[in-house]
Amino acid sequence: MKKYLPSIVTCLNLLSGACACILALWGYFWQAWCFILAGAVFDLCDGALARLVKAVSPMGRELDSLADVISFGLAPALMLFTWYFKINCGGTAGNPLAFVPLLLVAFSALRLARFNTSGSETHDFCGLPTPACAMIGASAVAYGHCCTLAGAESAVLRLLMSSWFIPALSAVLCVLLVSHIRMFSLKSRPGTRHYILAGGALLLVAGIAFIAPRGIPFIGYAALFTVLLFTVYILLAIFSPGE
Repeated sequence: MKKYLPSIVTCLNLLSGACACILALWGYFWQAWCFILAGAVFDLCDGALARLVKAVSPMGRELDSLADVISFGLAPALMLFTWYFKINCGGTAGNPLAFVPLLLVAFSALRLARFNTSGSETHDFCGLPTPACAMIGASAVAYGHCCTLAGAESAVLRLLMSSWFIPALSAVLCVLLVSHIRMFSLKSRPGTRHYILAGGALLLVAGIAFIAPRGIPFIGYAALFTVLLFTVYILLAIFSPGE
């Protein structure tokens, strides 16, 4: 029985992503983000569990990638698409820019296919990992949703409501997914960049307490923190490529 436990956890990741997709289409953005976070937790646990019970297998690797396409490709893409469609399209399909975020699904699939066939991504990654991509796109929409629910003004919200930002963000994330930039793994042995990221996280907590608008739910602060943290992660990987 224990050999099936990692696959069960991976399926929970997949189901979390499916729930996030449905909630995103319904416009429940911060709730969808919570399911993507749950998927990330399951994704973190399934590999560790597979190694623990000695149940690592090619099938598990493929199943994990299929789940990731849904949880970290389709779900955040639908969040960005639905948000943009509601804000900038007025309920009509007249603006083709609304469909740009859906490219994240294809580029996430390409990224995962390359990961499965490369065999060299152990201590770091070639290109932006799909969970990190999802954390940026989905967290941004979740934060914007919390601001609108609370009627709070925010510079980030103004960007999210503009006609160009989400298509531009989606295009940048697509490029990063299939780029050859070496991204360090957060699960690898701690090094200089890990400590810098940890210090940056503490500074972000302090900074958000001062700059974030008052009155938004706690989940909004968490979403803003996640966006900024993974942005710092990308900048560290680009400008500090080695230990």
